[in-house]
Amino acid sequence: MKFETVKTFILIVLIGISILLSYTLWSYQPNSNQTISSEFVNSEIDAGGSNDETKRSLIKPVDIIFHTDAGYFGFQDSKSQDQMFHQMQDWVISNYEVLDSEEATERSPEKIELIFADEIPMKVLGTLFNFGSDDIIFPNWSMKRIYISFIHDSKSLQLEFSSDTSDQRAVALINDAEIYDQLWRNTETLDKETYQEYLVINEQTNPVYIPAGKIKMDSYSITPTQIQPALFVNILFTNPAVVRETNSQTIGEAYFTDNRQMSVYQNGKRMEYISHISPSTDEPDRVISELDLLDRSINNINNHSGWTYASRLNQDYRLDDVNLNNNQVTYQMYYKSYPVFNIHKLATIQQRWGNYQNGMQLIEYDRPLYLFDSEFKLRENELPSGENIIDLLESDVDVTMENIEDVKIGYELKYQQDEQDSEYFEMVPAWYKKENNSWQKIIFDEEKQPMGGN
Repeated sequence: MKFETVKTFILIVLIGISILLSYTLWSYQPNSNQTISSEFVNSEIDAGGSNDETKRSLIKPVDIIFHTDAGYFGFQDSKSQDQMFHQMQDWVISNYEVLDSEEATERSPEKIELIFADEIPMKVLGTLFNFGSDDIIFPNWSMKRIYISFIHDSKSLQLEFSSDTSDQRAVALINDAEIYDQLWRNTETLDKETYQEYLVINEQTNPVYIPAGKIKMDSYSITPTQIQPALFVNILFTNPAVVRETNSQTIGEAYFTDNRQMSVYQNGKRMEYISHISPSTDEPDRVISELDLLDRSINNINNHSGWTYASRLNQDYRLDDVNLNNNQVTYQMYYKSYPVFNIHKLATIQQRWGNYQNGMQLIEYDRPLYLFDSEFKLRENELPSGENIIDLLESDVDVTMENIEDVKIGYELKYQQDEQDSEYFEMVPAWYKKENNSWQKIIFDEEKQPMGGN
C-alpha cells in the first residue's frame, strides 16, 4: 500500500513538472519576436549627418589634367584640385551649343582636361556650373570629360563636353579675359610645389592618367563613433512599432517585418536594408531618367540626415555611379580629397530603387553605420612610383591594359581593435585600379618592392 502511495506521489510530481515546463515554453517569447525599444520608435528621424547635399556638392572631377608641350601635369594635392573646380563652378558660361556628330572641334595644343568618375547626365550641368541663363535645354546624353581650350585672339576659353561612350559633344565659351589670363599663367608656369608630372595609358582610346615619381602620403588612425542601427528603423520602416528584432550568432543583428529586413554587419559598422514588397505589374516599363533617379536618391538621404561624414577632418561623400540598368546609385567616401576603399563596403553608400504602384520606392540601402570622430597621424608612407605601377600592370598576364578604366591612389580603410578591444580605423594610402566597373587594390611583392607603403 505504501509503495502504491509513493508511485502516485511521484506521478503527481511529474505531471506538475510537465505542466510547468509546458507553460514556460508557451509563455516564452524568443528574441526574434521582440519589438524594437520605444526609445528608438519615438526618436527623431535623423542619422546625425548632413541634410543639405546637392548635385553641385556631390559631383566633382576625379582628375584635372594640364596638357602642355612638356607633357601632362596634375595637382600634387587633391585638395588643390577640389579648390580649382570650386572656382570653375562660378565662371559665367555662354554660347552653349550642341554639335552634330560629324561636326569637328579644334582644341588648342595647351588645354585642361576634367575627368569625372562616371558618365554624368548633361542635364546636370545647369546645377554644376553657371550658364547665366535658365532657358538652356540640355540633351539627354551623358558626358565624362570637359576639355578647356585657349582662344588666344579673343582671350577666351572654349569648353567641350565629351562622352566616352559616344561621339556626342557640346561646346560653350568663357568670355572673361581675367579668367583666361589666370588659367594661361597657371598652364605656363606649373610650379613644382603645386603640380606634378603625370603619365598616361590608353592614350588613343580612353586616356588614364597616373602620377609619375614616388608618392609620399601620411597614414592615419581614426576613432569612429557608432550610429545606432535602430535609428534606421524609424527611417526605413513605415510602422516602427511592429518591427521585430533578433540578435544571434548565426545571422547576427537584424530588424524585420513581413516584407522588410535590415541586417547589421561588420561589428555594427554596416547595415543592409532590403524591401521584399513585390514591384508593380501595372507599369513594368516605366522609365526613370538618370537625373530623376539621382535627385530621388539625394533627397532621400537628405531627409534623414544620412550624409554621415566629418567635414572638419576633410571627409565627405561623392557621386561614383548612376546605373539605370538596376536603378542603382553609389556614393564613394573621400578622405582628404582621396577616395576611400574597403572590401567590406564600409566606404560606400549605395541605394537601389524599384517601380511600385505609388511610384518609385527604395528597395535596397547599403551604408556605413559610423562617424569619424578624431584622427591621429601614424606615419609617412612612400608608395611605388607611377612608373612602377605601369610596369607591373603591363607585365601582369591577368591584366588587359585596354580594360583598365582608371588608376588611383586612395586610402584603404582597415578595421582594427587594440588590446583593450577599442575599435579604430587605419587609413593607409595604396594604389588601386578599376576594371569592369570594379576597384581592386594593386598588390606588390614587398621583397621586390621594398618601398611599398601598404
